[in-house]
Amino acid sequence: MKKIKILLLLLTVSVAGFYSCTDNDPVDNEIVTTKSISLRTTLNEIKKANNINGKNDLSMQDQAFCFNFVFPLTLSYNDGTVITVASYEGLLEILTAETETLFLVGIAFPFQVQQEGAITTIDNEEEFYALIQECGFSTINDDVLQFSCFQLVYPISVINANGSTIEVQTQGEFESLLINGEVVEIVFPISVIQANETIVVNDLYELFDLYDECDGNTTSCICTTDVNPVCVQTANGTVMYSNACLAECDGYTAADFVSCDPVLTTNFGNGLGSCFTMNYPVQIQYQGALVTVNNDGELLQYYFPNQSSIPAFVYPVTANFNSPGGLIQVTMADQVTFESFIINNCN
Repeated sequence: MKKIKILLLLLTVSVAGFYSCTDNDPVDNEIVTTKSISLRTTLNEIKKANNINGKNDLSMQDQAFCFNFVFPLTLSYNDGTVITVASYEGLLEILTAETETLFLVGIAFPFQVQQEGAITTIDNEEEFYALIQECGFSTINDDVLQFSCFQLVYPISVINANGSTIEVQTQGEFESLLINGEVVEIVFPISVIQANETIVVNDLYELFDLYDECDGNTTSCICTTDVNPVCVQTANGTVMYSNACLAECDGYTAADFVSCDPVLTTNFGNGLGSCFTMNYPVQIQYQGALVTVNNDGELLQYYFPNQSSIPAFVYPVTANFNSPGGLIQVTMADQVTFESFIINNCN
């Protein structure tokens, strides 16, 4: 377990209540922090850049990022403790001391950042999230949409941008929610399945750690781009990989392979150009950017069957299906609808 360091010179700590000790009216000086997915995303990027994993090299500075925090910053831990961080070096020390039971979750708005020599004030979570997207940071949205190291066990609950808690039943439904860039907060705990093992994830800190482990594990797993599909049976259904190497990178072996027949008859790549055609141009979300695609060849470059059943379209999209009753043109508002049309018309 990591030991928490007492940072007497780099930060000040105030516990629940968070009142100034020098004011007769403490309510006027209450420090308010907001739980922030964007903060946790940024801290995760800083930890990866500085190799903070227990025994750390703290030599890299935040100049490597597209913005620098303007200190001091007021942050809060998951246990409610509020701290004031005086410098970037102090922030690195705090991140080094984080554990699975004590970690940063909140920040006091507004705060300032320096970007290309200009000082910008960040007033709320929406502005903070826009900043990290501009910087290309790997958000939970990106990980869920583009990575298949493990599978979420559904249903899960999320809190949407309106503050309402909604239940998400499938991966497709979750992707449809995230693909529009909406910031959602996952309600923990959740369960995931990795290499046939069910793992309970208790908070965002643990989820980021799990994704970081996946990133580390995939760096040495290099596969060819040949298409020779194999399938594995998971708790969420049959998953098809383009080839055996990709399946093995996710922890499966030949003993886990099952027949792909039910999947191949409804597979997007097989159906494109035969069961249905796309109305181009369309846009694809790829690694945080929007890519315009003009033909089938270009589209298939952004189709990763081991990650998602269909490409990460920006909806709505229109396709022409060869149905039993003749050619029909359908405009689809989300991935779930697209999947259902493939299943119902491409058998």
